[in-house]
This record gives sequence, C-alpha cells and structure tokens, in this order.
Amino acid sequence: MRLVVDSNIFVSALDPKDIFHKECYPVLEKLLNEEIEALCPVLVLVEVTSVIRRRTNSLDIAVAVYKNLSTLPAINWLDITLEVARRACLLGAQTRMKGGDAIILQVAEQYKIPLLTKDKEIKQRAPQQVKIIEPSELIKSKQKPDF
Repeated sequence: MRLVVDSNIFVSALDPKDIFHKECYPVLEKLLNEEIEALCPVLVLVEVTSVIRRRTNSLDIAVAVYKNLSTLPAINWLDITLEVARRACLLGAQTRMKGGDAIILQVAEQYKIPLLTKDKEIKQRAPQQVKIIEPSELIKSKQKPDF
C-alpha cells in the first residue's frame, strides 16, 4: 500500500512525549518493516528534522533523524519542482491551506493515494477526491485497507 505521510505523523512517532505517539509509532514500524510505502515531498523531511531539533534541543538527534529518514527504503522523497509548486499554489489558493500543507496535499492528489495525517485543518479543507486517513485506521486493520 502506498500513501503520503504528513510531517505530524513522523514527529509524533519519534517523540515519546507526544500525545499521539502510541497511535503514530506503529506507522513508523510499518515503514521500517517495509509493510507500507510512503511518497513524501522533501519538505516533510525538513519539517520533521526541524521540529525534532526544537523539541529535543539536540542537534545530534535531529541529524540522526534526518539521516535515518532520508535513507529509509520505504519512503520515496519527492522533489518540489516548479510544476509541483504551481499545482500546490493552486490547491492552496482553492483550499486556503498553509503552503507546506498544500504541498503535502498536492502529492496525495497527484498520485491519487491516501494522505495519512492528524492535521485537523487538512481534514476539514482537503478536496473530496483526496482520501484522508488517520493512523488508527491504518493500524486497526490486520489486512491491507482497500484504498
């Protein structure tokens, strides 16, 4: 199964103090075991690394997060080209989303795959054609969801 993983899922999975850690950590395990495949804009990598740095106040931990996530075989990191930015700009203008959220949502829309997120604003504003799922939906199912 392929899906787009939002930054907040990685952050929650990596921070044991996060309120959504227990819900999001199994997603990271599925990625580590290559049970799921993620398509993510490289912006997600920057956001996760930066948030982990702020939360832990540790440069070493942030760099380790960057190195490990960037080389994880189950994650395909997608460049943000001018064409991707153009589509995200239009999507952001239509939905009134923040720029980073529009880029992440754009990937889900372009590849026609679900977006895994805990972000309430994305859930409320995403176009109907983009399927939004929660980590609990992904983890509850013992079999692969039919997306």
